[in-house]
Amino acid sequence: MMFPSPIFSRFFQKTTIFVAFALQTLVLNAQNLQRIGHLSYTPPVTLAGCWHHVDAAGGEWALVGTSKGLSIVDLQNPAQPVERFLVPGSQNNWREVRTWAGYAYVGSEAPGSAITIVNLNHLPDTVYWKVWTGDGPFEGMIIKSHALQTHDGFLYIFGGGNVTNGATIADLSDPWNPHIAGAYTVNYVHDGYIRGDTLWTSEIYAGWFGVVDISDKSAPVLLTTQPTPGVFNHNSGLSDNGRVLFTTDEKSGAPLAAFDVSNLDDIRLLDTYFPSVKPAGEVHNVRVMPGDYLVCPSYRGQLTIVDGSQPDNLIEVAWDSLGNSLVWDADPYLPSGNIIATAKNEGLFIYKPQYQRAARIEGLVTDAFTNIPLAGAKVFVLNTPNADTTGADGIFKTGASATGGYSLRAECPGYQPRVASNITLTSGTTAYYHFKLQALSVATDDPANEPAIRVSPTPFRDALQVEIFNKGFIEKPARLRLRDVAGNIRREEAVPPSGKTKWTGLGDLPTGVYVLCAEFETGQLKTMRVIKI
Repeated sequence: MMFPSPIFSRFFQKTTIFVAFALQTLVLNAQNLQRIGHLSYTPPVTLAGCWHHVDAAGGEWALVGTSKGLSIVDLQNPAQPVERFLVPGSQNNWREVRTWAGYAYVGSEAPGSAITIVNLNHLPDTVYWKVWTGDGPFEGMIIKSHALQTHDGFLYIFGGGNVTNGATIADLSDPWNPHIAGAYTVNYVHDGYIRGDTLWTSEIYAGWFGVVDISDKSAPVLLTTQPTPGVFNHNSGLSDNGRVLFTTDEKSGAPLAAFDVSNLDDIRLLDTYFPSVKPAGEVHNVRVMPGDYLVCPSYRGQLTIVDGSQPDNLIEVAWDSLGNSLVWDADPYLPSGNIIATAKNEGLFIYKPQYQRAARIEGLVTDAFTNIPLAGAKVFVLNTPNADTTGADGIFKTGASATGGYSLRAECPGYQPRVASNITLTSGTTAYYHFKLQALSVATDDPANEPAIRVSPTPFRDALQVEIFNKGFIEKPARLRLRDVAGNIRREEAVPPSGKTKWTGLGDLPTGVYVLCAEFETGQLKTMRVIKI
């Protein structure tokens, strides 16, 4: 298990903070996801996964997994989608589909459902189908599945069956008669993503994604694993350049995450994202579009688009509500560019998206007196859901969904908040801003007799010399305490008879502002602000 590195720690703190939206922002998000069609299904039919098909004449079709089977929907007029065929299947709420060479492969978690193979090559006139349960020594052993993928002439069956609960790999040289070529059996696999000779497994119950070498389909080799933020990895997808893996966790309140996977010996979490309007409704599946736009069907009826081109600063650029139920899946890969999405109870939706780059800002938050970077500072883009929290380096990264003038607010415990107004953010670019925060003044109960405490050096690094001038603190029981801005005691001792002491070994304390207190048992105190560099 990977322990947090400084980079991991900083970016893991980044969150989307839900604040009140400006109406303009909501309208913009709706415009970026223009709903152009809808097909409802008669209850109690529910929807699950979806995929696309293009027939020989260029006609577009939606393949929709329903609780009763595969619904084949004509999208010739996307404003008026029409179901043309229903390929029956065992009653089940889970049903997913993928295609290869004009054939659809349909699986569900219903015991005995196996894999339904559908010949789509005769659309729009007719379809043919059969049920496949395996071949050769594995005949009858493909009994169910959770998810499917196809890639480079192979079918990958995840999460069910007597062959393995991992990944069964079948050769599709003859698409109507698959041949089982191998299996990954190390762990249960909920879903997978394939590029080249690598299978990225979502090993949900283990809480991580796996990286599997499948150059030899008969003998897959697990290379490494990586825990995800929600420790319940549901699915994943790679960036255009293959250096970033985007992951989802099927757990309420868990984020979509971006991992740097360019070095499998040093996988790093770059950033996390929560849907803006209902952040507890987690992303169910992430679909990565060219240009690293992330199409995110999510719980609580949400469909969003995220600009993932800067994976250390994920910004939502579109949001829409399809209802209240789980938006199970979305497929943005039709030649027309339209997105099809399935809401479990509300039906099939067709969208015309506008892929728009985020308007980003990054910068630094420091102490105005010492210029020391401040950890734990929050920077908000006001009237948007976007914010970031700085790490030890004081760096923040956030932004907005579109070009415009924005106000930023920075706040940090122990410091006066500051608002920067009229900051112009531009789509496709990154602005920079440096917040210098003034520390809050520290009050004393006896300002006429100041200084009651003298410290040196200030700022300090490893040691701090303390001298008490108030005789009451020397002659009566009192303690010296060094507190951080959160009020935690970091060092303490009784006030010595001389009133003088030296604390050493302070080098391990984090940089920042501390409060030195001389405290009576009665509650009377003297305080002074000191700074650690």
